[in-house]
This record gives sequence, C-alpha cells and structure tokens, in this order.
Amino acid sequence: MQPYAKASGQYLAQRVLGASPQQLMALLLEGGQRFLAQAAQAIGRRDIAAKAQFANKALAVVEELTLRLNHEEGGELVGNLVRIHDWWTREILAASAAKDPARLDRVGRQMGELRQAWEQAELKRTGAQDGPALQVRDLVG
Repeated sequence: MQPYAKASGQYLAQRVLGASPQQLMALLLEGGQRFLAQAAQAIGRRDIAAKAQFANKALAVVEELTLRLNHEEGGELVGNLVRIHDWWTREILAASAAKDPARLDRVGRQMGELRQAWEQAELKRTGAQDGPALQVRDLVG
C-alpha cells in the first residue's frame, strides 16, 4: 500500500470513529456522491466493469443510509427519506443499465443537497451555527 493511501485510510477511519450520527450520514452521502461520479466517468470511458463496481458501491451507501435511520422515532420525515432512498436506488439501477451519466449526476446532486442538510443539522446540534436547520434529533439511531 502506498504511504498516501495508508494515511488517507487512517484519516477516514478516524473521521468515522469520531463522528456523530449526523456526521456519519453526511460522510455516507459524500461517499455516495463520489461513487456516482466515478460510475458516470466510467460510462464516459466505456468501462462497464468499473461502472458496475461504482454503481454497486453507491447502492450500498443508499442501503446503509436507510438502515441508519431511526424508524421508530423519526416519524414522517424518516418515511420521506426512505422514499427518496428508494427512488435513488431505482434511478441508479436504471441509469446504470441505460449507461446514462446524467441520471447518476442528478442523484449525486440530490445527495449533495441532503448532505448539506445533515451538515447543517450537525452544526445546529453542536451550537456552531444559529438559524434554521433540518430537525434530525430523532432521525438517526
């Protein structure tokens, strides 16, 4: 393993281990965005194996996002997030089959918007920022 890759992996492990539930959701979404971008790039290169690999990683992220939601206490907002995650799954599968990078990019942009909401929720939770934010106190378990 290259020194940079080893250091990068250790840094990521520390970020994950020290993350709050809100930060973990943002980190997952960040990874999902990265995998979708890599899948779209693979489509452009006509690298079908890489496209499938990165699309599958993005699908695993979406599944993990859904599993991390607090379904007992999250109420209507969790239900809405589950529906979004279901749509993302269908869209990633369809875009991958059709080799349509624009559809993957659209899901990636939506993940970015939701990631910003989780980041704002973390800032509000820690008192780092005043103002409105997504109310996620009971959304993740």
